[in-house]
Amino acid sequence: MLAARVTGPGTTRWDIQTVPVPRPTGNQALIKVAAAGLCHTDTMIMEFSMFGVYPVTGSHEPAGTVVALGVDAQEKGQLRVGQRIAGLQHFGMCHTCKDCLEYSWKYCTHSRYTGLTADGAFAEYVLLEADCCVPIPDSMPFEQAAPLTCAGVTMWTALRSLNLQPGQVVGISGLGALGHLGVQFAKAMGLKVVGVDARPYPIELARDLRFAPDLLINASETSPAEARKAILDMRGPEYLPFAEPFNGVDGECPLAFRSQKMAHPATATILTADPAAAQQYGVEITRRHGTFVVVAQPETVSFSFRDFVFRDLTVIGSLQGDVRDLEETIAVAAEHGIVSDVSSYTLAEHEALLATVHDEKRKGKAVMVF
Repeated sequence: MLAARVTGPGTTRWDIQTVPVPRPTGNQALIKVAAAGLCHTDTMIMEFSMFGVYPVTGSHEPAGTVVALGVDAQEKGQLRVGQRIAGLQHFGMCHTCKDCLEYSWKYCTHSRYTGLTADGAFAEYVLLEADCCVPIPDSMPFEQAAPLTCAGVTMWTALRSLNLQPGQVVGISGLGALGHLGVQFAKAMGLKVVGVDARPYPIELARDLRFAPDLLINASETSPAEARKAILDMRGPEYLPFAEPFNGVDGECPLAFRSQKMAHPATATILTADPAAAQQYGVEITRRHGTFVVVAQPETVSFSFRDFVFRDLTVIGSLQGDVRDLEETIAVAAEHGIVSDVSSYTLAEHEALLATVHDEKRKGKAVMVF
């Protein structure tokens, strides 16, 4: 079969190679790939040695059809040959370590990651863990299902972790591949959404969404102080007497005031963009006592101590999701008609696909189709 492979760090293109079709063993499923999404992480392993595993076939956003199952996967009966699925990137989890048993197998340090440390979906076939595969509705195109396995489930998991209630306000900083899906999921949850970006094309994309943000902020033209005022105005006059704590977006921190048996009022801002300017802007529009969720992958995250000590902000990370999260992501997307703005490329067009990363007009998701 043909595969787009990264041969080592410092490369600027995929090497199209002919490799054997893998055979599923144990709890594995062999998937005939129909669509595979391009993620920022795919370029990271090309630029530098993120995990040190080369050569490796790219993409951890697969969707396709089950064509074979390992013995254990057959016995479990969760999947069947011919089934349309989308799959997570986790591969070879041990199910015995503390992370697997007490937290989530998505944190298992013994596992590998499809497209990063195990061959991924920029190929005609890919091996996945059967436990990481979720059936997709017949009505959902493969090129829409593929982005949900990373960009979609990442945003759904981050939003759900905040325990927001309908009518509360959440900020999404960065309206690209992850952000434009996050806006739609947040709206489907009944939240008011503040969308932030500094580039015109993602802002235009967000504005044209069926589930568009309630407030769009162009960070290149609007100061954080002006943005905070716009958020307060959006809330309505009943919040004006409490302007200082409410001139940001809503959420609930998982902690509680120890001296009060009540939820800690907090902002929720989800960062999907890497630039330092986006980090700082996101923090500055976050309410006092707020929560700042990092799903982007900048090399460093840097803020002033004043934001955390004197404004009582909490910063957390959110890693993709587990199979339950993906099931929910797919179900909500199907129910509400949530879609990615997709640009599709064939394997032969791999150079054009990769070029989208550096296109100043980029927006939405780029997907390889087979």
